Amino acid sequence: MCGVNWPTRRIRLVLGTGLFCCLRPPARCGSVISFERKAWNVPHYENQLVRQLPYGLADLFFEQAAAKTELERILQATFRQWGYGRIIPPTFQYYETLATQASPQLKEEMYRFFDREGHILALRPDMTVPTARLVGTKLYDQTLPLRFYYVGNVFRYEEPQAGRRREFTQAGIELIGAATPEADAEVVAVAIAALEAMDIGRFQINLGQVAFLAAILGDARLSQGDLGRLERAIERKNDVELQRMLEELGIAGNAACAIRAIPRLCGDQGVLREAQRLATNRAARLAVEHLGRVYHLLCTKGLAEHITLDLGEVRGMGYYTGITFHGYVAGLGSYICGGGRYDGLIAHFGADLPAVGFALGVERSMLVTRLDVDFAPDIVMQACEHQTCGALVAMARSRGLCVEVDVLGRRGKELVAYARGRGARQAIFCRDASTYTVADSHASRRMGLPELQEELASWNR
Repeated sequence: MCGVNWPTRRIRLVLGTGLFCCLRPPARCGSVISFERKAWNVPHYENQLVRQLPYGLADLFFEQAAAKTELERILQATFRQWGYGRIIPPTFQYYETLATQASPQLKEEMYRFFDREGHILALRPDMTVPTARLVGTKLYDQTLPLRFYYVGNVFRYEEPQAGRRREFTQAGIELIGAATPEADAEVVAVAIAALEAMDIGRFQINLGQVAFLAAILGDARLSQGDLGRLERAIERKNDVELQRMLEELGIAGNAACAIRAIPRLCGDQGVLREAQRLATNRAARLAVEHLGRVYHLLCTKGLAEHITLDLGEVRGMGYYTGITFHGYVAGLGSYICGGGRYDGLIAHFGADLPAVGFALGVERSMLVTRLDVDFAPDIVMQACEHQTCGALVAMARSRGLCVEVDVLGRRGKELVAYARGRGARQAIFCRDASTYTVADSHASRRMGLPELQEELASWNR
């Protein structure tokens, strides 16, 4: 490197989206080249940021943290009731792994960085690809089907929206090794069960079938960009834009007629009859038959009131291969959950296993849930060295009660005022080893140890 005339300007090296470092020419020549890392106005810059979070992140505490914890508990309990076991993949993996079958937009949204060996790593942008990698490389020989659920944080460099930041929590399931209508119907049913368990009020599931459009397109072999433009035109239900797209792509005849009708194929079972009439080939008819079977199974489960058939639900055709669905709630500007069939993804990592799943955003769900979360303690207890007081605390906790022991030496009225400020149901402090004062929001009572033990035994969370 000796004798090279380095330019005097700084070099900006982009490492993934939004990440960069600044380099100057080597400090000296030799077998090892050292670079001086430079930041502008370092003391001032660091002082500005040390008390802040990066844009698009948020701290959760008090009621919000309690609500998120409760929603995650409810979702995990729901998934377990349907026979799904938890999977916990790593937070970051090789970029090439996480970019498998990802759309250009999702690739741009990934947080990427180098490890010390020079490999490009990325924070996971969703939970499905890590699950596919695990199954394809380690669990391909297990008895099928496999049922997994997950609750974990994912990361996307995108403009924050209501209930969705650059770090958010995804909860969902994956059903792997079954390509049947029964498998598809189960995943939709679990999504409905999850939404009901979160008590979000009225909601609607728009259920589509991307295999119908894929079959009509036949051998068109559209680029990913053209396919995305076609998807967006169908989604916007813009007849003029859609017709212009079809002309640009050279799609005409019966195929063009069927595609122009897709945005209007939305409703009840009559949609299936019209789709069969428009089908241009056997593959399209089989796709409609499969969707009809899934819809029938959901109706037999008593879930028809939540389902709207929507063949215009075609987003993600480069990823999904069969049914797709999104869940919508009144008052929320975007969908609350989404999923579908993605056969072929696991084959990138090993065995070619069919798969279907869905995910929802926990923070977005918090915007519409009607859960009443109480994070206040049931009892505030005076700190005391009496063994009987410690035994009372242990007894209450063994019954599932939340007991907060004061550690600042409060007594009497001061302890009662603190307990009421915390929202506690009861404040308890001892007068001696066998006599206690119990105060609630209305009055105070003096009780002996046996009487208090008997009353504690009747308290429930």
